Amino acid sequence: MQTASQIFILNLTPQIHFEISVSFYRERTNCNPSAAISDAQSSSHFEEFSVSVADISDVRELKISIEVSGNKTQRIFDDVFGKMVAAAQPIPGFRRVKGGEIPKDILLEVLGPSNVFRKVIKQIINSTIAEYVEKEQLIVSNDLRVEQSFEDLEASFEAGEKFSFDAVVQLEK
Repeated sequence: MQTASQIFILNLTPQIHFEISVSFYRERTNCNPSAAISDAQSSSHFEEFSVSVADISDVRELKISIEVSGNKTQRIFDDVFGKMVAAAQPIPGFRRVKGGEIPKDILLEVLGPSNVFRKVIKQIINSTIAEYVEKEQLIVSNDLRVEQSFEDLEASFEAGEKFSFDAVVQLEK
């Protein structure tokens, strides 16, 4: 076997930037490195999500399908929702003191379900792709394209349930 090294960068948000080297193993052939990369299609299973590599095109696009566990979707929902509640204006009729619990469904309606779900879905996608890129030691460009529309993602999202999406990331040389 021969080893070909490639470098990819992921920059989904200004706070997330990975620059990691990755090695691909291939049988000794007369292929150029991009051909070796396209032979490296696989599935990866991590603790809280799994990734299936659908295709690696000649323009160095990595098409992946990701399924995120219910535990991770619930944890991210709770985190994002909690931050949005803390930043929200006081709600008339409810106290912001110890014991002044506001039911979650009322808070969700006040904050706007679409607004909450958009932020949660964005966080799920960014954190999952970033974790995948880090664990697979890829360096990709800052172009991340999700194949589904936001409406489709929102319709399929339920906190605490599995969440799937397809994405395309641009591989760097």
